[in-house]
Amino acid sequence: MTQLLKPGYLVSLKTSLTGGVTYDRQDLPAPEGGDEHTAVARWETTRVIEDEDEYQRAVKARSAARSAIVRVCVHTAFGLLCPEAREPLLDEAIRAAQDIASAHNASAGTTSVQVFVLRGRIASTDEEATRAIASEVRELLDEMQSGIRRTDVEAIRQAATRAKQLGAVLDGAEAESVKVAVKAAREAASLIVKRVTEDAPEALQEALKAYQSPVEAARFSFLDLEAAPAEPEGTRAPDINVQRMAELASEVA
Repeated sequence: MTQLLKPGYLVSLKTSLTGGVTYDRQDLPAPEGGDEHTAVARWETTRVIEDEDEYQRAVKARSAARSAIVRVCVHTAFGLLCPEAREPLLDEAIRAAQDIASAHNASAGTTSVQVFVLRGRIASTDEEATRAIASEVRELLDEMQSGIRRTDVEAIRQAATRAKQLGAVLDGAEAESVKVAVKAAREAASLIVKRVTEDAPEALQEALKAYQSPVEAARFSFLDLEAAPAEPEGTRAPDINVQRMAELASEVA
């Protein structure tokens, strides 16, 4: 299979805020009516925060700790990815996040903030990871194509931004094809903003065809990667099970 990914890590991040708040639940009588197959329950919950100022500081500390790590990673449908070249930044970000939590906890009386990070190695030859990322990139390219056809500037720009971010973990010709597609999509969005009130719809669609070609070319290349045959057993090291790491990421998010 074509080498698509830069080597790096799949990062599973969990931050928690405990203490400082209690909940009191009171069950209420169920309303009358309904049939024998319907179950209805009612309750009332009261939340009590012991120290509102401290609790809000804990919320901010948890958010800041999470942001410190997230901003050095790339968002994907499978969790956070961090290219190997950014590993020193990731290590520094994890230390910074833990320092933020520790600083809050040292002065807190009722709350506690915790940061947990799990890293799984992804090699550039990892076929499962390649298929997973190829699928996500292709979906973003589909969204860009659809946005251009519908002259939906917001949809184009959102998909282009996500594709550019994902491009940080791509390698070789595929990375370049995504870069070219993103540039074309953004130029298409600019053209739409400029000419949507000036041209007839047919004329605008004709003008947009030139910008669709790079996006379509990139899309087909990633379709090929998704459909590439599996390599023979033993041709690569089993660095990480991407699907399992994605499940873990969703469990601790």
